[in-house]
Amino acid sequence: MKPISIDRESDTPIYRQIASQLREAIARGDLRDSERLPTTRSLALRLGINRLTVSRAYEELTEEGAISAHVGRGSFVHAGAPVSVQPAPRPAAAPARVAWGALFSRTTERVADEGLPAASMGAVAPGVISFASLFPDPTLFPVEPFRRSLDSVMRREGHRVLGYGPPAGMPALRKMIAGHLRASGMEVKESEVVITSGSQQGIDLVARALLDPGDVVLVENPTYTGAVQVFQSYGAELVGVPVDDEGAIVSLLEEAVARHRPKLIYLMPNFQNPTSETMSLRRRHALIELAVSRRVAVLEDDFGGDLRFDGPSLPALKALDRGDNVVYLSTFAKKLLPGLRIGWLAAPAVMAERLTRLKKITDYSTSLLLQAALHHFILHGDLDRHLANVIDCYRQRRDAMLSAMKRCFPPEVTWSRPRGGLVVWVTLPAGVDADEVAAAAAERSVLVGRGDLFYVDGGTRQNLRLTFAQAGTREIHGGIRVLGEIIEQRIRARRPERRSAPAESLPLI
Repeated sequence: MKPISIDRESDTPIYRQIASQLREAIARGDLRDSERLPTTRSLALRLGINRLTVSRAYEELTEEGAISAHVGRGSFVHAGAPVSVQPAPRPAAAPARVAWGALFSRTTERVADEGLPAASMGAVAPGVISFASLFPDPTLFPVEPFRRSLDSVMRREGHRVLGYGPPAGMPALRKMIAGHLRASGMEVKESEVVITSGSQQGIDLVARALLDPGDVVLVENPTYTGAVQVFQSYGAELVGVPVDDEGAIVSLLEEAVARHRPKLIYLMPNFQNPTSETMSLRRRHALIELAVSRRVAVLEDDFGGDLRFDGPSLPALKALDRGDNVVYLSTFAKKLLPGLRIGWLAAPAVMAERLTRLKKITDYSTSLLLQAALHHFILHGDLDRHLANVIDCYRQRRDAMLSAMKRCFPPEVTWSRPRGGLVVWVTLPAGVDADEVAAAAAERSVLVGRGDLFYVDGGTRQNLRLTFAQAGTREIHGGIRVLGEIIEQRIRARRPERRSAPAESLPLI
């Protein structure tokens, strides 16, 4: 069939343009029954558009019955279904409707949510083992201690904490956070702390404050998908820098800074998501020297720094920074209660003031009641007790996963050995497709994270992200055994399949 073309100036949404051209190709017979369509990622790269736009086109055709989608295998033409090149006419009496799809801003066309799990922590279905969710284990939540804190602030300050709070956050909580940061070596004042509705809002506020369309953001590659989607939504160009067992490779960062002149560098020095690696002290110093010499802003995302199992704590980039180059971001989500939706930014004074203004026009303020309850919870030592409990539990689960992988995985497989956090990053041998492994595991009720979703450039299909947050040690051993069997089967089959399998037929679109 002829290549797909898109008209960015058309009033017709791009996803409808794609769906229409595929629909016509099926009707003409250019696309044959059971023929596999390109993946959403490959077609998006080919057309230079967001992957979600292609997904929406495929979803529309799936709903019509023109194509069928199979988890782990892809989307296939279903030529037996009736396909109408022209949309069916509306009944004469049908009321006029707003064409919402044609009204969406161009900004929303850049926004995708693939790889970013829904903010819901429903129980995993019985019999399913989940290594896919980075949410903390809800069975470990300190429900009763936090309820007591809520009860206490409601009895003492009910009328005050049920009103609006200051946009920058509750002063007592900001003072407490600033004191904690100073104790860890950061020169931070209370006035430089801004409370956010979770770390996701923190990333969004920083991006909104700094980025214009076309600005370059350097990120680790792979990296946190939620941050990528925020930066893309503001029209930023993302440049990925590889990560090894010492974190982001600073020599390559230097080259990228010289070549692209970025507005911002986004990094996770501690227990990086998804690789779980920690940036070495040597590289932290080098990174700060680079930021200072090149006058580049740095957003340091320390989402899980308190979940350390082994080794000494390393100073934050913010603690090493003496030139006001770093904005520090953290959250209570992973170490305490995601449902609080409380995170914070520590920024230079002029940046903190701008972030506060943006926070005010976004949601005015984070819940004052929850901030007050959290302040009480920390003040009475409940956070320290909770951390001691969950760190011990997660350390046991990490050790169980590493032990099971050593016993069950073929020797060609490698993986990270995290000193903290909640994930293990697995690298499969060449020729073994991680997406296929993930699909086969799901059929056996073991859920894993596909590694390719975390790369800003499409990356590789050799990685899996396994989390040990929500699986007990018994489930970990059983799930890793299943994964080991699947990977072993793929390794054994890869050479014969490579010799005998016919070349995949893809439409030239």
